[in-house]
Amino acid sequence: DSLNDTRQIRFFASRDDMFWLTRSTASGIAYPHINTLYVVADGENSPPIKHELLHLIAMLKWGYPHYSSTWINEGLATYSENNCNEYNVAEIYRYLLEKEMLIPVDSLATNFYKQPEMIAYHQSAYVVKYLLNKYKLEQFIELWAKGFDSFQVIYGISFNEMKAELEKVVIDKYPKATEIDWETFKEGCK
Repeated sequence: DSLNDTRQIRFFASRDDMFWLTRSTASGIAYPHINTLYVVADGENSPPIKHELLHLIAMLKWGYPHYSSTWINEGLATYSENNCNEYNVAEIYRYLLEKEMLIPVDSLATNFYKQPEMIAYHQSAYVVKYLLNKYKLEQFIELWAKGFDSFQVIYGISFNEMKAELEKVVIDKYPKATEIDWETFKEGCK
């Protein structure tokens, strides 16, 4: 209810067309300062409207995230879709865990965009899902604002202890990891 301003979504036929205006080759980008989303609708892949809209809403409500909270910003937006190539973020996380492909959280918190995209986004999405389901939204918003170094103070548990808990949960839910054709999957969500 508090977000009652007009939002604009601009669609582009290709990443090249979007680059001309935004100087970004991503398939979507949110600009909260002008209440606008830019997304590619090329007929091959679904435009990331939910993903970019969640970025826009979160940044309008909570401000821009701390630089070490980029991983939760992208994780939140990815979790909003909770579907990539027919798999949910828990199934993808379980696969990454099984194949020992998870990225150390320090790397996510300091150099998110330098990590393998399909791992970083989906790994972060499952962690965000777990944090939002187990803890209070206010704690998540505080982590958003204060950054990763404040994790233990905010949640009262170290990140590694929390990670062990969430991995137990995902293993209990998916005792056998989903088989994912990684070569196809890493090309992106369709």
